Amino acid sequence: MGKQWVGPRGWDVELILLDGRPKLRARQYGVLSDYCSTIIELERLLLRAGLTVADLVEVLPRSR
Repeated sequence: MGKQWVGPRGWDVELILLDGRPKLRARQYGVLSDYCSTIIELERLLLRAGLTVADLVEVLPRSR
């Protein structure tokens, strides 16, 4: 998996496997906010904080 996005106000989202299923783990300032199964769920969570998924930027792996 390993995809990760960051956003304003300390938000970060990471695609993980939880109980064998892909989930989006959303945290603000390192504190878990929720596990989302869909982008729509993530969008709703971010909207409560005044953000959208368009505010997130993908973190690219560092080249060696």
